[in-house]
Amino acid sequence: MGLFDADNGRLTFGGDEDGEGGFSLSGKRNRTVKQVSVPVFYALVGALCLWLFAYISGLYPYLGTARDDTRSAPGVSTSLGKFGIGVSTMLLFEGQTAFFEYESTSAESEITLDVKPVTTLGYSDAMQRVRGEASGTAEFPITKTGLYRFRHEPALGRRYGQTKYSVSWGAR
Repeated sequence: MGLFDADNGRLTFGGDEDGEGGFSLSGKRNRTVKQVSVPVFYALVGALCLWLFAYISGLYPYLGTARDDTRSAPGVSTSLGKFGIGVSTMLLFEGQTAFFEYESTSAESEITLDVKPVTTLGYSDAMQRVRGEASGTAEFPITKTGLYRFRHEPALGRRYGQTKYSVSWGAR
């Protein structure tokens, strides 16, 4: 059985109680949680500031990306792979154009794309549906400054089958 020396963080197997003549799994601990988490925090804040600068300057207009692969049959719906990263609500200004770049790779796909003020229930009048295999850009002109929500989802009430798509969204 091994001996653990809490003073220097060493786990030793074999040997005597002083840790002599045995096999050590770890040496002296050099870093605390604080010493590791502070640089990670600064790296994340730096990355966020870099992205924010690129977005505001127009160099990188994307706010997020997602993909979905869902199959459904009577009484059953299975998600085979869903991934998304980014922000879905953003302050947009009058004159900007919000957009979705999409690619649907299944003939049975039907997806709904919408950009609407956060205070609006349901879908906006500008909502667009994409059916079948297709790719392109759906644009939504912003007529009033405010908080807007980007929505993408398999269309409600669609027939059974497979919905497979990927989208990226942002504003220019």
